[in-house]
Amino acid sequence: MKAIISSIIKANENQMWEELQKVSSLMYVASPILKIKPQKGYSVPDKWNLGNEYRFRVSLFGMIPLGEHFINLVELNNEEKRIVSKEHGTLAKVWNHIIKLNPIDDHTIEYTDEVEIKAGVLTIPIWLIAHIFYRHRQNRWKKLFNS
Repeated sequence: MKAIISSIIKANENQMWEELQKVSSLMYVASPILKIKPQKGYSVPDKWNLGNEYRFRVSLFGMIPLGEHFINLVELNNEEKRIVSKEHGTLAKVWNHIIKLNPIDDHTIEYTDEVEIKAGVLTIPIWLIAHIFYRHRQNRWKKLFNS
């Protein structure tokens, strides 16, 4: 199943693009719903790199373990302002994510998260949760640029 969630964000396209490439930004926009930490023995760089698999431990509100999550960036398109990752983990065997930026004007963008989810019998509940989570993330992006 696919979840597609878009928001209008008051941000400069280039500023948003720079933030998207920071690993710390993922951790900020996911909180406080999800706490994402590198697995023991694995470090993450300041910025995402193509071709590397990143290994994380995920917990709900920092208290309920949700297992492992693996992120592999397969596209980091500077011209089209698009990031594509192939992801999987304990709860979802497929979590393929596309982030797209579409400039509306010099200070406004349309930000879209598109996620393909395959999780067996959990697909529909996880798809519903993904809608809530990505709306939360997009609200956190808005907060980041409006603070």
